[in-house]
Amino acid sequence: MGSYKFLIRLFDAWINSGNQRGGTKNTMISPKKYRQQIDSLGIEGMIIDVSSIERAMSTINELDEIENVLNKIRHNVRIDMRNIRLEYLNKMKAAEEQPKGLFKRKKSTNKIIKEKKSLLKDKDLKIAAYEVVENEINYYLSQIESSRLYIKNSIQGRVG
Repeated sequence: MGSYKFLIRLFDAWINSGNQRGGTKNTMISPKKYRQQIDSLGIEGMIIDVSSIERAMSTINELDEIENVLNKIRHNVRIDMRNIRLEYLNKMKAAEEQPKGLFKRKKSTNKIIKEKKSLLKDKDLKIAAYEVVENEINYYLSQIESSRLYIKNSIQGRVG
């Protein structure tokens, strides 16, 4: 349990340091880093121990702490996805407005369409990686909720 508190403090310090989220678009974190953060929580191998009421309550507290961290990570993933969408929206506008050619002639419609399709494909690929991470977080959150329900039912069965 102490390791979770350390992870939460470390994660909070990392978020509040200003280096991670300074309000600029260039502070995005790669989906790989998010996965590493999720893996470091140790959710996969976690054992739900309901052998005693004390251990069950301790497990609920651990689940609450993990849920808190996962919600923060999901929030950051969503911010990064929003920033990617804004970045590509600006690129789409720039592709339409930018003169191309030696004498600053307008781009042909076909060139504009090709550029926009290419930009859309790039954006979709970038966002897909973040969506996978978000789906993984949502899966873990639903597992935490069902585990919490199981533990509470186990406690109620013992208490009566």
